[in-house]
Amino acid sequence: MIRFDGVFKSYDGQVDALEDVTLQVDRGEFVFVVGPSGSGKSTFIKLLLRELTPTKGTLEVNGYKLGDMRRRDIPAFRRTVGVVFQDFRLIPTKTVYDNVAFALQVTGVSSKYIRRRVPYILDLLGLAGKAKKYPMEISGGEQQRVALARALVNNPALIVADEPTGNIDPELSFEVVDLLNEINRCGTTVVMVTHEHSLVAQFHKRVITIDQGRVIADRGGVRL
Repeated sequence: MIRFDGVFKSYDGQVDALEDVTLQVDRGEFVFVVGPSGSGKSTFIKLLLRELTPTKGTLEVNGYKLGDMRRRDIPAFRRTVGVVFQDFRLIPTKTVYDNVAFALQVTGVSSKYIRRRVPYILDLLGLAGKAKKYPMEISGGEQQRVALARALVNNPALIVADEPTGNIDPELSFEVVDLLNEINRCGTTVVMVTHEHSLVAQFHKRVITIDQGRVIADRGGVRL
């Protein structure tokens, strides 16, 4: 669950990147976040990931209050969130298998669990035959699926997708969002930032629109 309550985020104490944002995303929802360049979408995502903290107001994600979170609690919180980036952020010197396994290795789980979990996730995303390939040996769409597999492998409560279709061909964009939709149907909350309004229109989901730091529309969801 995500709850913004009167959240402001200022830079240099002057410019408000977000102004008085109050909204709630319930567990199991799929939400698109849209808005023009410079509207505050990036700040919104960085707050969700606890890369930034609110200047004012409170923010709760997956049961964690992010504003006053102790530094030592940040890794535990971030294990509850899977992130998919526009630029994939795969490690070029690691295979597909190892890129996904790495997300588990840093959490300290057993090798036995990794050997069981990674093939399952790769098969789920149609990547079983690519496990030994390196990122540069597969297509952009496949790289994005690897990034999605890496986000999923820890079984997070929340997936945050930041422009996940920005670096792939338009015909593959629907496939990526459809995969996110299937993941959502299994109970995972999904928040996806995108500028592709035509893509949003194909999926009947809640749409939050941000402009000049304010939530100006919230279609299909409940505003507090």
